[in-house]
Amino acid sequence: MTTPEPSHLDQHDPAKADVRDIREEADREIDAYPGDHADLVLLLPEDDWAQFLELTGGPDEGGETHYRGIRFRKAAVTAVVAQEGF
Repeated sequence: MTTPEPSHLDQHDPAKADVRDIREEADREIDAYPGDHADLVLLLPEDDWAQFLELTGGPDEGGETHYRGIRFRKAAVTAVVAQEGF
């Protein structure tokens, strides 16, 4: 019996194919929400958390940080998504 190969399906959003890093992905997600961001919380992939903190200079405050006035939370997600839409 053979072992199946990994899926050929790409789990990344094709609209974000040209994103250079996790900070740019976060910037695009923030820009997608017009108006007041007071209650906006964005979930950020655990695998990209350290890189995000390094790129933004934000501190890790128990799995949360702030960037551009938005609260980011480290989560088991595959892309930057709004908590309310999760």
